[in-house]
Amino acid sequence: MQRNIEDFEELLVSSKVLESLFGVKSRTIRDMADKGIIKRDSHGKYLFWNSAKSYITALKVANAGKGSANTEDDEDSIDIDVEKAQHERLKKQITEIKLQLIKGQVHKSADVEAVMTDMFERFKSKMTAMPSKLARKLEGKTRADIQRVLKREIDNALVELASYNPADFYSDEHIEIPGEAINSLGVDDNDEGADSDT
Repeated sequence: MQRNIEDFEELLVSSKVLESLFGVKSRTIRDMADKGIIKRDSHGKYLFWNSAKSYITALKVANAGKGSANTEDDEDSIDIDVEKAQHERLKKQITEIKLQLIKGQVHKSADVEAVMTDMFERFKSKMTAMPSKLARKLEGKTRADIQRVLKREIDNALVELASYNPADFYSDEHIEIPGEAINSLGVDDNDEGADSDT
């Protein structure tokens, strides 16, 4: 005798049948019925087909976040453990960069841009002022004197570019932290992110 799906949709079974089919205890069957996972009629019997489908769906939902079921349908599923590990690695890198920023070992691009723009503007100003500043001084001088004066003035302007002061690049987050304080946190003060890919 061949049965149709409609026959199973209307089939009522006892709790014992579902316990045996699902491999659970009667208390679990009642809990699932209370949660609406499996379907119970007004007489305490269970709708076989709807209950089985709902139970399978509930299992899929429960296992979706565990990353343990790698079925053919699930090829593009996300491995939660891998994602958490990547997230933790990123958080660690961000923390290391923030610590380096606080210690003044790295600088924000906006801070570098502001300092370098200011430095180049001062250099440009000195260089463009040089002809008018030196024109009268160099009148009637010998070639050697002109070269000496020009070299001195150019060197003076180049000092602007050669002087690196890390404090000029510090952002608002920079804090002077004694080495002992950093070491007490379990961070190697001499480690400047050598193991970091950043």
